[in-house]
Amino acid sequence: MNSSLDSRDDPPLVLSLPPIPQLVILGIIFIASVILNCISIISIVGARAITPINLLIINLAVSDIVYSLTIPIFAVHIVIPWWPFGRVGCQLVIAIDIIAMI
Repeated sequence: MNSSLDSRDDPPLVLSLPPIPQLVILGIIFIASVILNCISIISIVGARAITPINLLIINLAVSDIVYSLTIPIFAVHIVIPWWPFGRVGCQLVIAIDIIAMI
């Protein structure tokens, strides 16, 4: 066999950040997502122009907020190396992820 194909010294494909920068980035994404999506929903509902396009935008904003609610759970998982929420928590988070993406 060619030993160059079986090299174990290759760098990882995904570079991992330390936990603190990951938590800061996730926190910024969570706060921005919730605030900006709420602003978009309020502005569309406040304009009272409920058109099919506006309904689609509201639907996307609500879906994004629902998905954003799982970000703090993943942040806890970064700090704690094991899953603290049990089997039901795991199934609930996966269900929320899937429902928000449909």
